[in-house]
Amino acid sequence: MNTRPAARQQPAGALGALRPAVTLALLMGLTWLTFQAVDPSFGDGRLAIFAGFVLLAASAAGTAATALGLPRITGFIVIGIIAGPSLTGLLPAQAVNDLQLIDDFALALIAMLAGGELQVASLRPQAKTIGLTTLSVTVVVWLGVAAALTAVSPLVPFLAELTLGGVVAVALLLGVWAANSSPDLTVAVIEERRAEGPMTEVILGVTIVKDVVVIVLFTLTLALVTPLLDPAQPLSGDALVTLAGELGGSLLMGAAMGWVFSQYLGGEGTDARSPFATFLFAYLMIVLVHQLHLELLLTGVTAGFVIENLSPAGDRMIQGIRSVAVVIFAFFFTVAGARLDLGAVTEFWLAASTLILARGFFTRFAARKGMAWAGASAHVTRHSWQGLISQGGVSLGLVLLVQERFEGIGDGVLALAMAVILGNILAGPILLARALSASEPTEEAT
Repeated sequence: MNTRPAARQQPAGALGALRPAVTLALLMGLTWLTFQAVDPSFGDGRLAIFAGFVLLAASAAGTAATALGLPRITGFIVIGIIAGPSLTGLLPAQAVNDLQLIDDFALALIAMLAGGELQVASLRPQAKTIGLTTLSVTVVVWLGVAAALTAVSPLVPFLAELTLGGVVAVALLLGVWAANSSPDLTVAVIEERRAEGPMTEVILGVTIVKDVVVIVLFTLTLALVTPLLDPAQPLSGDALVTLAGELGGSLLMGAAMGWVFSQYLGGEGTDARSPFATFLFAYLMIVLVHQLHLELLLTGVTAGFVIENLSPAGDRMIQGIRSVAVVIFAFFFTVAGARLDLGAVTEFWLAASTLILARGFFTRFAARKGMAWAGASAHVTRHSWQGLISQGGVSLGLVLLVQERFEGIGDGVLALAMAVILGNILAGPILLARALSASEPTEEAT
């Protein structure tokens, strides 16, 4: 299979990162001074300043990360953490909430881009590898992380107060939650490096399929363990009906919208459509998803998949999104970094470190086993696990469900999960970039 070499810039080292670092410092200082002079009631104006700061700061941080040999995405996340409410507060919690619509718009485009990368013709040879690896990683990480959390539960205050049944319930929830990987981060790094080939197809395919599987299993587990954590809430089929409606509705909505948009794009001989049509399509998707209480990521991935595989002009949509991908990723991942709670790290660092290491170990073991069973090449088997470490917005969304459901332990579960996400969201892009780099010599030769 022919592949396009990954676009890579040579690291410039610490000196190369000095100029963007100074730019960042000046930008943060200027933004702080601006807010000292702006009337707090100047709501819309403040929001515009926040949005501008996010994009400019992300650009400088991405440049600094590249100079240090790190993925640009890592710079976006780090500057979000620094500017967020947990550290400097330059981006207060209210501002992060106010930027939600723009953040959702970026997620919709990222999801469509992820779905557009899943071309049936390319994925068919990898179907067995993707299926067996997804099954292996989901089961092994679920049980392995659950066992690790049970073992360290005496060191976690909110778990030490629970009965054994309660500890097992939380362990099962966080175990299946830990099997989740981040499609948004995965797509961002793949696009940044312009990577293609078997390694890329397997990593992206497993990440997206596993994301859907984990959402289903997590919701089922949440319904089943609820009586153990709150006897006042008996087991009910309502949660299962709601789950079926959300997932089925998301798939149907994405497929229907994707088909309609594929007809609009037309065939290869049709005149090119304006890129703004794609953006309007994404905005309409956000509105419908929120109105119908569906899953935005799943709807977007399905729509992108249908558009790419049904319309001969589907590549135009992908190219249109790619043309502004850097801006989309900069905004989305900077805001994602700002949402992370650094206080959770100081409170649960030991338990979180244990879970991060356990998750990495079991992911590596299970991914290699699954790919070996499927007959994947030795090279793909050896390196692909590194692309399954990152966690992101879906992971946070799942633990927020636990916080909403259980008032007593919900805050503790969220804080512990935040600490784990922080480690994985920083390490994940770096490991994925390593995997894609390792794939280049072999894949280019094939």
